Amino acid sequence: MTRFPRWNDVRADLIADAEETLTEARRRNQAYIDGHRLAERRRLLGLTQTEVAEHMGVSKSRVSQIERGDVSTVDVIARYVQALGGQIQITAVFGDDLYILRGTDTPAA
Repeated sequence: MTRFPRWNDVRADLIADAEETLTEARRRNQAYIDGHRLAERRRLLGLTQTEVAEHMGVSKSRVSQIERGDVSTVDVIARYVQALGGQIQITAVFGDDLYILRGTDTPAA
């Protein structure tokens, strides 16, 4: 006779897996939205991906990846933003309190 695990024995693992999957999906969705917004800003400024890539010192395909949300680090985003003439500002949020921790002042690489 085949024995199946009891629900109480597998429930916690299944819920944890579902929560991790949902968290990752939310992160990917936000990265896509952020990339899309950066691309919109680039177009508003009349810049091409090639021009941004030259300012950043990366390939045009890397700029395309950033604009699709395939971003590896905050540093990459900061360099993209600097290539558009902006700066990254890090803010800590504690309920209603906002603290600006630092801005990026280094030139785009």
